[in-house]
Amino acid sequence: MEKLKKILVIVDPDNDKDHVIDRAILLGFYYRASVLLVMNKANVLAQEESAQSGLTARFFSSQKQKFQQHYQERLDALQKRFEAQGIDASTSFTSDKNASEALLRLINSEQPDMVLKSVQNPGRLARILITNTDWRLVKNCPTPLLLVKAQPWVEDGCVMASVDPMHAKAQQNALDHLLLETTASLARAMQLNTRVFHCYFPDLSTMFPKVTDADVYIRKVRQQHHKRLLELINQHNIDEQNLVMTRGDIAKTLTHAIKREKVNILVLGALSRNVVEQAIVGSTAEKILYDTPCDVLVMKHSLSPS
Repeated sequence: MEKLKKILVIVDPDNDKDHVIDRAILLGFYYRASVLLVMNKANVLAQEESAQSGLTARFFSSQKQKFQQHYQERLDALQKRFEAQGIDASTSFTSDKNASEALLRLINSEQPDMVLKSVQNPGRLARILITNTDWRLVKNCPTPLLLVKAQPWVEDGCVMASVDPMHAKAQQNALDHLLLETTASLARAMQLNTRVFHCYFPDLSTMFPKVTDADVYIRKVRQQHHKRLLELINQHNIDEQNLVMTRGDIAKTLTHAIKREKVNILVLGALSRNVVEQAIVGSTAEKILYDTPCDVLVMKHSLSPS
């Protein structure tokens, strides 16, 4: 991701203080990228208008125009903020009742280098059904998707990739390389630090009757993982001191690492659009995407680094 030429920003129509705008301004400024500001807000008046006639129909038509004008004015004001920073910006407003489908159509049409969207913690029902816009974008967005949390970046923060070099599949290995290339590029362009996170979880269960045997096993597992990590990061000129290795539950240790290392962006991977649900959607993924105190960049293996 050395060249980030076009950024598509999904603007929350119900949030006047959307942190995604601040992120987009930073990325647009550092990469000199153009920005497309996109907003979708379903309009029930459009449905009512088609079912009416005469004076009532004209009333609904007038209200529909005012509805669109209100949100377009918001987009126009945001566009001026970008242009004031020397960033080329354009806007697009839609009122489709199926927001995720409308957004995905636009993404596929515009083919941006990155998509930005603020993410909010949904209710339990939305998590169970996995039908909200966030999850649909995570599963189907063909380009890197940056999910933005409602908090500012840390000035001396970092970009951290989460990798697993122990995978035997070539696809996963290729994905790890893509994550590291992206992480290093973002950190370099935005003058942030680079970190590489890996969590190992040795299965102790009833394998060892003695604590000393377990300690030896854990040490050997750590050495094995550390060796593979070094082989991986050396290919990207990343120093060993930038490694963050943890043991235990990934969601908990990852959250601790994010706070300790002052992570601004966590870079995660999913193998492809076809298996992304199995790869990153689940209870652990929900905790990582929604509960970690930093932005999350989701990458797909099908992407080729530019």
